[in-house]
Amino acid sequence: MKYFLSIFLILTSTFLLSQPEIGLSGIEIQVDQDYFADYLRPESNADTDKYFDDNYTVGLRIGIYGEYANSYYLGLPWLRERIDYVLDNMLYRGDFRQKSESHNFTFTVNGFGPRHINADHPGFDLDVSEGYSLEEERPFSSFTGFRSSRRLTGTKRFVHSARLYEMGVNTSFAFGLGGVGLARGIDNLLGFKRPDADLWKRDESVPYPTGEVIKNVFPIFLYSVSSEIAVLSPIRKVVLQVRPELNLGYYTDVALGIDFGKVMNVEGVIDNLSYTDTNNPSSATVNDQDMGFSLVGGLTARAVLYNYHLNGLYGKSKGNYVTFADTRKFIYEGYIGVKIQILQSVDLTYSVNYRFQEFKAPWRYSYRWGTIGIKYLMGPAGVGCYN
Repeated sequence: MKYFLSIFLILTSTFLLSQPEIGLSGIEIQVDQDYFADYLRPESNADTDKYFDDNYTVGLRIGIYGEYANSYYLGLPWLRERIDYVLDNMLYRGDFRQKSESHNFTFTVNGFGPRHINADHPGFDLDVSEGYSLEEERPFSSFTGFRSSRRLTGTKRFVHSARLYEMGVNTSFAFGLGGVGLARGIDNLLGFKRPDADLWKRDESVPYPTGEVIKNVFPIFLYSVSSEIAVLSPIRKVVLQVRPELNLGYYTDVALGIDFGKVMNVEGVIDNLSYTDTNNPSSATVNDQDMGFSLVGGLTARAVLYNYHLNGLYGKSKGNYVTFADTRKFIYEGYIGVKIQILQSVDLTYSVNYRFQEFKAPWRYSYRWGTIGIKYLMGPAGVGCYN
């Protein structure tokens, strides 16, 4: 009897630690726009430059969570798993104890542009008279495509340590097109009172560069792997974590981040609340209380080898692009975000994101924009990691 009871307890505990993923556990939409952070900007000249902006940033992510998001019929999950196989062998040999596995599949658009997106705006002529030049600004660029991602959560005991650390591991594979121009439509749709983004369209008749960094539509991809490791929890529900990251593809870099803040009951590591980009993971976690609240912030340092949004395709893209020699090899990002979860069903997030200068030019800026997201959650409530 004791033997069968022991087996039952072991099987039960294993099931609780690694619950199966349901077919559809969540739906999300997330939007980036400079407009969402304009209240933080000084209005240096309210008459001609009322909506002063250091940079135009747009982003859109629409996705699903659950086992359906990992279907081979979607294509990208199959490709991602072929690459994940190598990582998994290293991970499980390294004493990683998995608690859960979740999947996400999204349609993603992100785009970046210079300070001015309309040549007819009064602020454009004013800046030109003071020495501003579109040739020395960052070019228009965008990515439009799909992303398949997987998230593992669990614990890991590192060498020479008797302590188990809460840990999340994220992998994603994105494939899409550059130069589609869809970001222009989002810029116009979500720009509210901003001028029409007509400089996104290429016009060879004007004496300054227009259009995206590449002239023709071009396929691009990105594989990302990142991890969150909770190294310290000074008080209940407050976490300090480190976040290593590697990106290979149209944005190739190695990064290390630090995040700190209050998390929800079910979170062992901090959910990434920063901007909508293909290298940033997303998760759908259901709190074990009717109301959940999280307030977090973080800093990231990146060693960048290649950035399609700035470099284009080098020699193959003629026109306005920033050479490797003129880009900064180390850049820094920061964010602060808040998440509110209501009745274990609706997740609302807002963050302000900041990126330091990325290239060397007389007109160089640091960028600031806002991100708003909403998720409808259909999965079961999690097990509070502090219970």
